[in-house]
Amino acid sequence: MTTQQPVSLEPLCAFYCCYLLRSLKPGTRNYVYIGSTPNPVRRLRQHNGEIVAGAVTTRSRRPWEMTLIVYGFPSKASALQFEWAWQHPHLSRHTSIDAVPFETQRMLYGSAQKSLKTKLFTLCAMLVVPPFRSWPLQVVCTTPQLHTELLALAQQHCVPPHVCITQQDIASVFEQAPLRQQYLGPPAPSEQCSLCSENMTESRPWGACNVCSITWHLTCLAQHTEIAGSRIGSVDDKPLLPTTVSCTGCNHKITWGDLVRAYVGTA
Repeated sequence: MTTQQPVSLEPLCAFYCCYLLRSLKPGTRNYVYIGSTPNPVRRLRQHNGEIVAGAVTTRSRRPWEMTLIVYGFPSKASALQFEWAWQHPHLSRHTSIDAVPFETQRMLYGSAQKSLKTKLFTLCAMLVVPPFRSWPLQVVCTTPQLHTELLALAQQHCVPPHVCITQQDIASVFEQAPLRQQYLGPPAPSEQCSLCSENMTESRPWGACNVCSITWHLTCLAQHTEIAGSRIGSVDDKPLLPTTVSCTGCNHKITWGDLVRAYVGTA
């Protein structure tokens, strides 16, 4: 009988974003382009032809400015999923006719899909449909005007409060992001879950508060959060997992995605 070898986990990139470009070429200033990248600073230089590997479809409308980014995705695959839905809301199953309210369909599926206004509208419409509404996403705008406009749209669409929309310099946001997600490592031999009091093992997903260092099994914490009544949605439309949780020791707020990334990541 052969023993099964443990699965080696690939390192997780802690920063991967979707971005929105706007053309600065005279006559095309309302034209936008959506993409994704682990390095928005380098990617903008590529689109503007300063370094190689820019997308062919953006060459004729140079120069470009990066107006906003969305980051905090559970994985690169989920970021690519979000990018495709943002690019093709009329084809994505996430922004389908059933998922999107009737009054927003003309905007999403109309002839002006490549305009800045439509893409901002599409972004907010996506942030309220599953699975995107439960992800710990952050949106960074580069100008006060865009930030104000997006906040108004977010309020209009009832974007969940855990989605953070700020105005910052994109280069600064990227520079401050860690290159690799921190990994918890194996629990101490005598470590116990503060909720079920069972011993912690590396094979069972677990997490720890970065403020008071209390530990839990992630399943126990999710069940505790549900019992505490902090999960959102109706009975028929309740997410499988919480978006944010409170530490059972110090009540510190933690996003669920950060806990999962810390468990599966490698240093």
